[in-house]
Amino acid sequence: MEIHWKTYSHIQHPYGDLLWHLFWGIIIGITLIWAVLNHDFWLLIISFIALVFFFHPKFYEPKLMDIKINEQGIYIDKKFYPWKNFYGFEIFDNGYRKFIFLLPNKFSFGLHFPLEEFFISEKEVKNFLKKFLEEYQGKVPFTDKLYRSFYL
Repeated sequence: MEIHWKTYSHIQHPYGDLLWHLFWGIIIGITLIWAVLNHDFWLLIISFIALVFFFHPKFYEPKLMDIKINEQGIYIDKKFYPWKNFYGFEIFDNGYRKFIFLLPNKFSFGLHFPLEEFFISEKEVKNFLKKFLEEYQGKVPFTDKLYRSFYL
C-alpha cells in the first residue's frame, strides 16, 4: 500500500512578500550602511550575500512537492528517507496548515513536510504512519514550529 499526494512547500500570503521584503530590506539596509561607515569589509560582503539570499525569487517561490509514503519509507521529490532513520512522528498545526514531523534516530534535524488534507485525510496518514513509527505529541522542536509559522 502507498499514500501519495502533491502539495506546495509553502503558501504565499497576500501581504507576506511585502512584509518579508520590508523587514529584511530595512535590516540589510542598516547593515550595509553600518558596514560602509565602519569600514567593515566582512560585514559588507555578508550583507551583500544576505541581500541576494533574501530577495532572489528562487529562495522564496513555493515549490510543488511530490510526497509518497510506502512500506519502505518516504519519498519527497524522489529523495528517499527509510523508516530506520526515524523513531516517531508528530502531526502539528501552525494555524494555517498541518505538517508531519518525523523525529530522527540520530542527533540531526527532523524531517517535516506539509500534509495536504484536500487530497488525503489526517487520520489515514496517521494510521499508515503508526504501522512503522510511534506517534508523539509535543516533540516538535520550537525552532521547527517557529520556522513553519513564518514559512508556511
